[in-house]
Amino acid sequence: MKILETSRLYLRTFENNDAYRLSDYRSKAEVAQYQSWDTYSVSDAYRRISTSKEISSFNKVKSNYQLAICLKDNDLLIGDIFVEVFTRKAFVLGYTLDSDYWGQGYASEIIDAFCQYMKETYKFRKVLCYVYSANKRSIHLLQKLKFKRIAKSKYYGDETYIKFIR
Repeated sequence: MKILETSRLYLRTFENNDAYRLSDYRSKAEVAQYQSWDTYSVSDAYRRISTSKEISSFNKVKSNYQLAICLKDNDLLIGDIFVEVFTRKAFVLGYTLDSDYWGQGYASEIIDAFCQYMKETYKFRKVLCYVYSANKRSIHLLQKLKFKRIAKSKYYGDETYIKFIR
């Protein structure tokens, strides 16, 4: 099911046949470097897809789900976003993009569109992102999108960014 479209991308729910592609790009060393996994098996992908299919609403507090980022011109899965609904007005957003598609504006395009979708559809006001302090590309992306750093954890080596959606 398509959730939203931008000029070059669309966001949709995952399908079982996405498992191999999901595993493929998430297993790349440069992609996994700043994630919570080192490798991402096809079994991991099937499990995550199965869990995401159980979600019936994108605004249920304490729920989380994954959505597929695809190119509009050829339907290729190039990444995904993770959403955890924190409160009725705030959600946590994570994102993973195949390294073959870095530096082309795809992440900023889909993150910006998704934040607006969550505001307009579900009335969310805040989005939080956690990023490892060493992940300079991701920090730059968040700053470009007007996220502000509000915390830094020496224990976890990450930073918390927030954006108030207007």
